[in-house]
Amino acid sequence: MAVADQIYTNQRYNSLRLNPFATLQQNELNINSLPAVNDATVTNLWFAARANVMVIDDQQLTAEGLAGGTASAIQRPMAVSPMRANTLAPGAGAGGRHVATGMIGAAGGAALWVTELQTGCTVLILDWGGGQFSMLHLQPSQDNQFNSVGQAILNMGDTARSAYQNVWLKQESTTVVQNTGAAPQRYIMIQSMFEASRGRVTQVVGVLQAAGYQFFRQRPQLHGNHIVQQLQWSTWRSYMPYFSY
Repeated sequence: MAVADQIYTNQRYNSLRLNPFATLQQNELNINSLPAVNDATVTNLWFAARANVMVIDDQQLTAEGLAGGTASAIQRPMAVSPMRANTLAPGAGAGGRHVATGMIGAAGGAALWVTELQTGCTVLILDWGGGQFSMLHLQPSQDNQFNSVGQAILNMGDTARSAYQNVWLKQESTTVVQNTGAAPQRYIMIQSMFEASRGRVTQVVGVLQAAGYQFFRQRPQLHGNHIVQQLQWSTWRSYMPYFSY
């Protein structure tokens, strides 16, 4: 483990915390494999960086390998909201796809909040007030999980497929919020279905700042700066409110 490589990783980690927008423009973030924990669980993860690549993983060797070359990983506490796969039962019970989402306070000790890469998924971020936040990440259902009418719509073409799956993901997100038993104050929704249909991926990361967690979307580009947005909050309404990125 070269000292220079670990210094470089530390510099990139601190740059992501302190200057996230510019750092995400100049460096591709790859959040790879995360532990199967409840939403908003703080756990130690590995961060590695080399050249213009940053990798987060729950295994040291994987993080270093994906970063490439002689990358040296460091371990840091991060808030984790793993993807809820379409293989989960749709109920609200423990381990279910619609189980209530966890919350975390801005004072929870995690400088970064991470979830896996979006390739058609929907991420919903919630601000409950009082410094409490949630993030949930839903993978689209498989075709055979829809009824015959739904499957017919899916077969109408890419645009119809993406729109229909997005509607269902919004409804499922609402179910998760209802099962949480409270009303959030604000939300951010990111739906990557149309991006995925164009062959693009989306990475979302939260960064702890003075006013609480701020969330960013990165869409990696092959050449030049990556497309990065600081995501803006929308006010929650009692009906399905979603503006989505």
